[in-house]
Amino acid sequence: MGYRRINIQYTALQGLFWMLFCVTGGFISFYLQGNGFGNSLIGIITAVFCLVAFILQPMVGNICDRVDKLTWKKLIIILGVPYIITCILLLIVKSKGLIVILFGTMYVITFIYLPLINSAVFAYEKEGVKINFGIARGTGSTMYALVALIIGSMARKSGTKIIPLSGLIIIVLFLGIISTMPVADKIKPEKKEVKHMNVLSFIRNYPYFSIMLLAVLFMFFSHNIIGTYLLQIIQSLGGNSSNLGRAMFIQAVVEIPVLFTFSFIMGKIKVGNLMVLAGIGYFIRAILYFVSADIGMIYITQFSQIFSFAIIAAASVYFTGMVVNEQDQTTGQAFMSGMMSAGTVLGSFFGGAMLDCYGVRTLLKANIFITLAGLIIAICSIVMIRGRKNSEGV
Repeated sequence: MGYRRINIQYTALQGLFWMLFCVTGGFISFYLQGNGFGNSLIGIITAVFCLVAFILQPMVGNICDRVDKLTWKKLIIILGVPYIITCILLLIVKSKGLIVILFGTMYVITFIYLPLINSAVFAYEKEGVKINFGIARGTGSTMYALVALIIGSMARKSGTKIIPLSGLIIIVLFLGIISTMPVADKIKPEKKEVKHMNVLSFIRNYPYFSIMLLAVLFMFFSHNIIGTYLLQIIQSLGGNSSNLGRAMFIQAVVEIPVLFTFSFIMGKIKVGNLMVLAGIGYFIRAILYFVSADIGMIYITQFSQIFSFAIIAAASVYFTGMVVNEQDQTTGQAFMSGMMSAGTVLGSFFGGAMLDCYGVRTLLKANIFITLAGLIIAICSIVMIRGRKNSEGV
C-alpha cells in the first residue's frame, strides 16, 4: 500500500465526513425549526434519532468485527445508497411526518459512519501504513468550518432545502473517495485464534474503558446541549442563523491547530491525561456559556473548543486504540463514538424540555454540573486504568 496516497485519501475522507456531519448534525435544529417544529419536539425528535444511532453503532461495529467479508469500506458504500435516496426525497416531500423519518435516516447513517472511519486508521496501521490521524481530523474541522459558514449564510436566502441538497452533493463526493481506497485486511492478532465478543461481553471485558465511556457520555451530554440548541441560545441574545454559521465556523477553525499537531501533543502528554484535560475544557466551556451576555461573548466562548472537543475528538480514538484489543477495535470505536449519539439523546430530551419550561439561563446553569460529573468520572477511570500493570502508555 502507498503510504502517501492512502494518507491523502484518508484526509479527504475525514474532510468530507465532517462536511456531511455539519449538514446533518450542525443544522438539525435549524432544519426542524424551519419545518415547523418547536423546541421540545425538536428535542424529542433529535433524541429518538440519536437513540437509534446509539443502539445501532456498537451493533454494526460488532457485526463488522465478526463478519470477515464485511469491511468498513463495503459497509460505508452500502449505507450510502439509502442516504442518497433520502436526500432526493427530502427535496420533494412536504409531509412533516415523512420529513422527520427521512432526515432521521440521514442523521443515523452519518453517526454510524464515524466508528467505521476511525477503525480504518488501525486497520491500515496493521498493514504497515501509518495514518496521521491528527492532520486528517484537522482537515475535517477545516471543512466543517467552511461548510458551516457557507450554509449559515445561504440558509437565510434558500431556506431548509439547502440541507438535503448539500448532503446529496457531499455524499456523492464522499463515496467517490471511498471507492478509490484500498481495503486493509481485518485486524487480527498473529498466530492466534480470533475470539470475537458480543456487545455485552465487550462491556464486561473492558470495565475501566466502560467507566471512561460514561465520562465521555457526560462530556457529549454537555457538548450536544450546546450544539443542538446553539441557535436558540444565540436567538436569546438577539442573533439569527447567520450568527449561528459564524459561531460554528469559529469553533471548527480553532480546533484545527490542535488536531494538526496532535501527534506532537501525544508525544508530550499521555492520552489518559488528555482525556482528563478534555473534561476540564468542557467544564470551563460550560462556565463561559453561562456568563455570555451577547453574541460577541458567544464568539469568544467558541475558542474553548481548543481544550474540549478538539482534544476529545482525537484522544478518544487513540485511547480506545490503546485500551481495547486489536480484534475488538471496531466495536470499541463504535462504543466510543456511540457516546456522541447517547449524549445527544440526553442533551436533546433534557435541553428541549428545559428550554421550554425554564429558559436558556437555567439550561446553561445545569450544563455546568453535567460537565463537572464528566470530569470527575474521567479522573476516576484513569486512576483505575493506571493501577493495571500493562497500562503505562495510558
